[in-house]
Amino acid sequence: MQQVNDHKGDTVHFEPFIPPSTEELDALIPGYKFLEFIERGGMGAVYKAVQKSLNRTVAVKLLPQVHRNKESFAERFKREAHALAQLNHPHIIAVHDFGETPDGQMYYAMEFVSGMDLQHLLKRAPPEPRQILKIITQVCEALQFAHEHGIVHRDIKPANILVDERGNVKVADFGLAKVMGQQGVDYTATGMAIGTPDYIAPEALEQSRHIDHRADIYSLGVMIYELFTGHVPKGVWEPPSIRSGADKGIDAVVSKAMQNNPEKRYQHVRDMTQVLEKLFKNSDNWKNFRRPSRSELVSTVGEPVRIATGADTVRMKPSARSKRRMATVAGGVLLLGTGGAFLWQSGWLTMQKQDRVPNVVASAPLPPPVAAAISQPAPARPAPAQLNLALWVLEHDGFVNVQTPVSAEKPMGGNADIYRAKALPSGPFTIWRVCFSPKPILDQSEMEQLVTRIREAGTVSNLNLRGFALPVEALGLLASIETLTNLDIMESPAITREAIPYLAACRHLTLLRVGGFNPPLDSSIPAELRTLLPDCVVNDSNE
Repeated sequence: MQQVNDHKGDTVHFEPFIPPSTEELDALIPGYKFLEFIERGGMGAVYKAVQKSLNRTVAVKLLPQVHRNKESFAERFKREAHALAQLNHPHIIAVHDFGETPDGQMYYAMEFVSGMDLQHLLKRAPPEPRQILKIITQVCEALQFAHEHGIVHRDIKPANILVDERGNVKVADFGLAKVMGQQGVDYTATGMAIGTPDYIAPEALEQSRHIDHRADIYSLGVMIYELFTGHVPKGVWEPPSIRSGADKGIDAVVSKAMQNNPEKRYQHVRDMTQVLEKLFKNSDNWKNFRRPSRSELVSTVGEPVRIATGADTVRMKPSARSKRRMATVAGGVLLLGTGGAFLWQSGWLTMQKQDRVPNVVASAPLPPPVAAAISQPAPARPAPAQLNLALWVLEHDGFVNVQTPVSAEKPMGGNADIYRAKALPSGPFTIWRVCFSPKPILDQSEMEQLVTRIREAGTVSNLNLRGFALPVEALGLLASIETLTNLDIMESPAITREAIPYLAACRHLTLLRVGGFNPPLDSSIPAELRTLLPDCVVNDSNE
């Protein structure tokens, strides 16, 4: 059981949380048809669903059960849901509904966004200055609107900024939002955490109960610096114009936004917006701008910017008390709010049928290459098998997600996506997920090497080969990976009717993702795969 203190000093106890299956949720929350599990956060799970009454696709975030002080927690939750539902703005995730299951789990139903978060967009295709400024301006518009309605976000960072397929911004996850009451008394949507360490305003480390909207302005300054340079500013930081060739006007924006004293920052987001709009008009003329390299964009947490400069302000050196609070935040930030529910290449997991034993369907004959691959005994697992696989994947522009003995969690997304060898754990680890999106493997030899190393490791359950473009026969190699349960092969030209027997031979799969490109996939292909793989959820994103 997890125990945390709310903002009044009360203790709230949460039951151990295992996300239920979509079938279980269909029964618990009959007003929705649950389609798929999207992701699990620190203290909740997000699902894609259809709201039956309006036939509307939504995202539902389910919170854990509250064991103690449930009534006060539930009452605050309802007040917060009502407050957040008033934030009707084109750049804020809309809250549609909230409720409670018969067994005591509360949930939000919110707008479903098809796109990706800004953190992953940076890793995939770092935007140009004009795009960055457009994104930031939209974030500013959303926050100004929220602030005018008495709500402070308190967790502004790239992972909470969604960019949809049209390039429009949606600010998500008001789970740590501070809502100012009519009598000057404030309460928090979770009341249990105060933000993400790299982006948190200095005053929040000392007196989290009294911060105001200017804490969001500080976080915006950190995020702007990161968007232009690939790093978050730490210690004595180098101005973004020197580090990236951005216009010197960005230096002034970041410096003012990140003042340690809130009185010296922009006093309202709209003041920052006016400056950014002027910079936007001239952004096409930034001839010296250098997009951050991939190694900069995937730098590990805690890596400081060490070059001393004449920056107007630097990050406050935390007191001993602040350091203790920072450690608490880093170890236990709770993401309980509206959550930015979105669909993107690395954001899927399944908890639906992990423990079920798949049926062997005799009606699906194995192609000869598949039968030959399966008949081969699994190779021996040498001691460095995990490291060998990790290094091979990283050398081929992929990334891995690992599990360590200290936790049963299988983290993914953000800093859990490991792109560089130095970010690998120093102690024992096992690789449970391998991802090559957005750059798929394009060589048959590389595919064979990958499968061999995955079999040697014997621990990979999730594999993302989005955009797979090898001959269809190469899919037969996947059937020899006995640990493979989740496969993402969207946007792949190899998924034709000829691919059906090769995919059907992957009988350990519990989740298969296909489709995701135009023209849409022939609907008979996923339909036939569902028949041949009855224990597997076949998700065609074009359906």
